[in-house]
Amino acid sequence: MKNKLLQIILLVSLSPCLLVSLSPCLLVSLSPCLLVSQNLQFYREDIVFTLHENHIETDAVYHFVNVGEKEIKTPLFYPFPENTMELIDSIEVKNEKSGEVIPHRPGKSGIFFNIEVKAYGQASYRVFYRQKLVEKQFTYILTSTEAWNRPLEFANFELCIPMEIHFDSLSYPPDTSYLQKDFQHYLWKKKEFMPEKDFEVWFQ
Repeated sequence: MKNKLLQIILLVSLSPCLLVSLSPCLLVSLSPCLLVSQNLQFYREDIVFTLHENHIETDAVYHFVNVGEKEIKTPLFYPFPENTMELIDSIEVKNEKSGEVIPHRPGKSGIFFNIEVKAYGQASYRVFYRQKLVEKQFTYILTSTEAWNRPLEFANFELCIPMEIHFDSLSYPPDTSYLQKDFQHYLWKKKEFMPEKDFEVWFQ
């Protein structure tokens, strides 16, 4: 089973605007609220995956910018792959700058949490969760970036694998790697990144 890791879906919930789906990932509202979603941009992600024998830990920071003159307060939907919610045994969302723990509420296939970005400002949110593995493979969805209609300015990924676990293949060749404290670290650094395939790892 593919362990599809994360996507981010923007929900602009300014009633009475009608929500429409432009893709499986991004929901925006019809005019005049469309301007709100256009002003909120997702421009960077920094993600560390730490693989263990029976689970994987994902520590991700997502960076947003508001290019408009009004503060944006909106919920985000953070989905998990189909049939994996029951495999997640811990999750925490924080405001990266203040360290404040952000409440989240469950949905059918993910969680909701609120973000705030000041006018012409930036905000970053950290999502950490641990997920059990039922197969020797996992996937992190990258192609959902297309739903934001612009590439990520920066995307940084790190995969940490214990020396006793051997990977079979990676969907993206790493830019560099190093050994530290019995973990092999693989690094990817991307600019203007509009991925055409997902991040996948197969291991033994």
